[in-house]
Amino acid sequence: MNYNYFRLLLLSFLPLCALSDYCEYPLVGSSMLTASSELVTREANKAKLYEDLSWSAAQNNFYQFLTVRLPERKRVTRIATQGKQNSREYVTEYMIQYSDDGDIWRMYRGPDGVAKAFPGNEDANTVATNLFDTPIIARYIRIKPTRWNNRISLRLELYGCDYTPESVSFQETSMVAMDLTHEPIASLRDHIRFRFRTTHPDAMLMYSRGTQGDFIALQLVQNRMVLNLNLGSELMTSLSVGSLLDDNAWHDVEIRREQRNVTFLVDRVRLDDIILGDFKRLDLNQELYIGGVPNLQPGMKARVNFTGCMENLFINGTAIIPEMRNPDDDYSYYYNRPKYTRINTSPVCPFGDSADLTITFLERESYLQFRAFEDQRSITVSLEFRTYEGKGVLIYHKFATDGYFKLFLDEGKVKVEVLATHTPGKVVLDNFDISYNDGRWHKTVFTIAENSMELSVDDVPMKTVRIISVLSGKFFLVGGGVFGSEGFLGCMRRISVVGFMQQPKEEEIHGRKGVVLAACQIMDRCNPSPCEHRGHCYQNSQEFFCDCSGTGYSGAVCHTPLNPISCAAYGLQNPGSNRAEIYIDVDGSGPLVPFPVTCEFYSDNKVHSILSHKHEKMTTVDGFDRRGSYVQNIIYDAGMEHIEIMVNRSTKCRQRIHFQCLKAKLFNSPAPEDQDFQPYTWWVSRNNQPMDYWGGSLPGSRKCECGLMGTCVTDKWCNCDAGLESWLSDSGELSVKEHLPVRQLRIGDTGSPLDGKKARYTLGPLICEGDNIFDNVVTFRIADATIQLPRFDLGHSGDIYFEFKTTTRDGCLVNARGPTDYIKVSIVGGMQLQFQYQAGSGPMSVSVETAYMLNDDEWHTVVVERNRKEARMIVDGAQKAELKEPAGPVRALHLESDFVVGATVDNLDGFVGCIRALLLNGELQDLRGRAEAGKYGVQAGCTGKCQSNPCLNNGTCHEGYSSYDCDCRWTAFKGPICADEIGIKMLTDTMVKYEIPGTYKSTIAEKIRVGFTTTNPRGFLMGLYSNISGEYLTLAVSNSGHLKVTFDFGFERHEKVYGKRTFHEGQNHDVKLYRSDSGRKLTMQVDNYEPITWTFNAKESADAQFNNIQYVYIGKNESMSEGFVGCISRVEFDDIYPLKFYFQQDRPASVTAESTSTVFEDYCGIEPIRYPEEEAETRPPPEVSEEVLMGLYSDNSAVLGGLLGIIFLALLCMGFLIGRYMARHKGDYQTHEADGADVAPDADWAVQHSTTGHQVKRNMEMYI
Repeated sequence: MNYNYFRLLLLSFLPLCALSDYCEYPLVGSSMLTASSELVTREANKAKLYEDLSWSAAQNNFYQFLTVRLPERKRVTRIATQGKQNSREYVTEYMIQYSDDGDIWRMYRGPDGVAKAFPGNEDANTVATNLFDTPIIARYIRIKPTRWNNRISLRLELYGCDYTPESVSFQETSMVAMDLTHEPIASLRDHIRFRFRTTHPDAMLMYSRGTQGDFIALQLVQNRMVLNLNLGSELMTSLSVGSLLDDNAWHDVEIRREQRNVTFLVDRVRLDDIILGDFKRLDLNQELYIGGVPNLQPGMKARVNFTGCMENLFINGTAIIPEMRNPDDDYSYYYNRPKYTRINTSPVCPFGDSADLTITFLERESYLQFRAFEDQRSITVSLEFRTYEGKGVLIYHKFATDGYFKLFLDEGKVKVEVLATHTPGKVVLDNFDISYNDGRWHKTVFTIAENSMELSVDDVPMKTVRIISVLSGKFFLVGGGVFGSEGFLGCMRRISVVGFMQQPKEEEIHGRKGVVLAACQIMDRCNPSPCEHRGHCYQNSQEFFCDCSGTGYSGAVCHTPLNPISCAAYGLQNPGSNRAEIYIDVDGSGPLVPFPVTCEFYSDNKVHSILSHKHEKMTTVDGFDRRGSYVQNIIYDAGMEHIEIMVNRSTKCRQRIHFQCLKAKLFNSPAPEDQDFQPYTWWVSRNNQPMDYWGGSLPGSRKCECGLMGTCVTDKWCNCDAGLESWLSDSGELSVKEHLPVRQLRIGDTGSPLDGKKARYTLGPLICEGDNIFDNVVTFRIADATIQLPRFDLGHSGDIYFEFKTTTRDGCLVNARGPTDYIKVSIVGGMQLQFQYQAGSGPMSVSVETAYMLNDDEWHTVVVERNRKEARMIVDGAQKAELKEPAGPVRALHLESDFVVGATVDNLDGFVGCIRALLLNGELQDLRGRAEAGKYGVQAGCTGKCQSNPCLNNGTCHEGYSSYDCDCRWTAFKGPICADEIGIKMLTDTMVKYEIPGTYKSTIAEKIRVGFTTTNPRGFLMGLYSNISGEYLTLAVSNSGHLKVTFDFGFERHEKVYGKRTFHEGQNHDVKLYRSDSGRKLTMQVDNYEPITWTFNAKESADAQFNNIQYVYIGKNESMSEGFVGCISRVEFDDIYPLKFYFQQDRPASVTAESTSTVFEDYCGIEPIRYPEEEAETRPPPEVSEEVLMGLYSDNSAVLGGLLGIIFLALLCMGFLIGRYMARHKGDYQTHEADGADVAPDADWAVQHSTTGHQVKRNMEMYI
């Protein structure tokens, strides 16, 4: 009978066999439960799902655990948990360990190689379930709570089924050959999984190939699993996962392939990749070798066969090990050869837990003490060790006579120290200039005898001849126990001190808690590498370190970029730069590497970023006649992904393209839209689209620049399309951002080398302007205003970058929360930035305190990073603070709320000011777009209250963003906006005198201002005098009512009259007087009229200087009998404000006033200016979903109906009243306020000559 018939018959029974795959049986009921600690009545045996009580730990810390001891090794597929029934005590997150013997534990890891934190419960009663992607094969399961609510309380159930191991063991010469010549594999998808254990770091596990070049090679290379694949192309894809796989523990391996997509998992650590080449099918028609290969084959790195055990091997759903154990006679009969050929394999696994006597030293105080054969004149010791520590004792032996030898590690090197009889001093053998603390197994042998010593490391011997005599003593100390020397941390195996391998007895072990037998339990903390951006990882037994040299990044895990994000950012960090050649990192801490650009900075604040390529020189093309047959790919100094980010963030970009031709056509124009466009030459956009326009033209035009402008040499649309026998050119700039940069040039119609047709082209660099990352700015003008961004998964590693400016001392900049975790960045006290967070281990805080104010209304940069090792904050690129993560498991930040900018999640502790350039893990967040969409208390751009210049009279505005404050110290006014007059009512004998204190003042350019109102046609307003030099300046109302300025600055006396109008009509007037041009010009401006300027002939500036000014007089001086009558205000002379000084609370002694009546402050009839109050913004009500509203309506329909009836009646009443009001009598009336003023030449004349008169209140004096 045909063999294929049996296969078909077997396939028909597969659905029945599938029933045996059910693996969801509860396992805890038949298991034993123990715990690290427990409360009375809440013991570990109460921790069963749906029980009335639960297990509760006696202490709430990260060292508590609950252990489930199954009756035997099981296949565990999922776990379900609860808290303590009807309480608020439950576990919200936990990790899982598993073991075969209860001593050697392995951590359940996620696809990223990090210990996986399983989400727990959200309340005490609801069951939370977690599935294991790769089932756990173990007898012991340990649950370690990492987060909890109130108290660690837990009920659980494990689900799974019996585990039946199908094993095969291999020696160095073993292998299994599976025949594929008759039934080849030709698959688009494959699935391989198995378990293995070994003590050898290199081995060939599986190999097969096809006659078309396909192959698959799975091998151990330096204790890492390596998969090499080829689908028939000349390109091999290599993937590597795992480390320390030669520790004699069981490891799970799984390979999944879907066409060119491959997933490689080792112990649940996952690596996804795409197989190189264009083929999708794996064709194997040679033998499939398992456990070894008879000869060297393509794709192999390991040169030795596998030594160890393999368990439950499945290939595309077929259980291979049972098949190879039970020979298929029909297959052998039909094909005249067995399907499986086994060579030196065994069905049992002899490599037990103590196969190589492996020992782990977890503490430096632990060591072994073996008895020695005494009085031996030759001593040989050997061992294999594995460690990440640079120091530690390997073997120490004290001789029977005086002296000893010590085999030890120092800075990773293997050394021997010997002190013996007849040997002067200590002898140190240090012949190996290699570091051996690399986590690999190293074999060491040391022999000491009469006058000779030999040290061998990894079979490399170093012999030394010395005068020495030894006699063995009583004991050998292994791993430590030597006073003054650090103990060993790491693993040892195959220890021999008396000629054979020793297995330590309990009495030979010192510091038993720090020793693990039959396993190597050191951890490779660098696999997968926690160092980002190609940083080099190295470690010791406690932690890893990252060497970030040459990566362009810094920090504990090489996460923070050292290069600016753009040329604009560089310009802000380095003001005053004109040109710089730098590297920029467009995605910040993202995966893209930095690339070189040239930055140019201009006086108008424009910034150009110039990206070069390798084809900027002029290139000649000849001999390519077919359309686009010449192909030039443009290779830039950055990848296309980098360039797209730079271009998209720029305001605009351009690239100049130049084409010269000799009889060679460019576009073959004209080409109307209703005809096919068939150019000879074109360029390709960044999206790989052939473009139909040339530089200087428009997309879709099919023209060059001359065709668009109508300046071509012929009626063609490009100069080069004329085909003339002379050199012509078409050039211009490409400026459509979405098409840039030019990715490829295609040129044709250049004939042959003999026909005279030629072309030359030049493509300039890509030039981009601006960076909209700094235009993405918003203003928070209300303290409780916020912008909500989507949830930010900070996880184990992440960073936040932003810039802010503010005038407030305190405020929350960003905030996000989870059930217990949170992050918060705040400004505190105006000089401190604080990063607070919690990741399950209590509140943590990093603060940077600056020596300068951060609320100075200038931009400041903030970088916040939290990774597996530390949290740190960098302010303004220089001020740094770091906080090391506490010991124990590093927990991911679990945040569930929106990422809130501008205040806390509860809209408290709000920030008022501007924030821009917010980047989360290098990704720009669109704050501006959200503000433009309409947000309460937030607006796009950085716009403060002072931007509208609310402070009048040159008052200084202090920005508050939600408010402003006017500083009127340097004005002659007061009030909230510096608009309140400070004046004095003057009688004929009133005088105000100000004596300039200190060194007398000399000026070459004065600024004088006086406000006044009077009805008297004469009066002294203000004067400046010097008794020393006799110089003076006075401003007065002349007898005719005009303004008169008189001065003598030493060169001659001058008197100038402002005679255009009179100023004694009782109106308020504002006079400004100032000199310029080194004192040669005097300008007077009255009110809003045109100023008048007088020019004087002063030979030198010294002639025009007003020297030694001593006094300022207002109203009159001491030589006058009568002074000004009226009101004077807003008096200022440069930075001197006499009236303001006189009426201030602490009046200086330098200002005095004389009058027969009481002198008091007057506002001279000018009402202070006040702005209308701004309409207060109110926070909109929270959005409520339609389902919730419908629920409310249905629950309260009667109440709502009554309310609606009342509202309807109220509206009717309001409508009636409004109608009555609108129907009242309306009419017109005529006033006479402006009679007689319709032909007035100016405002003052109108007031004085109108029929009704001006409304001036004359001051009256009452005498009693």
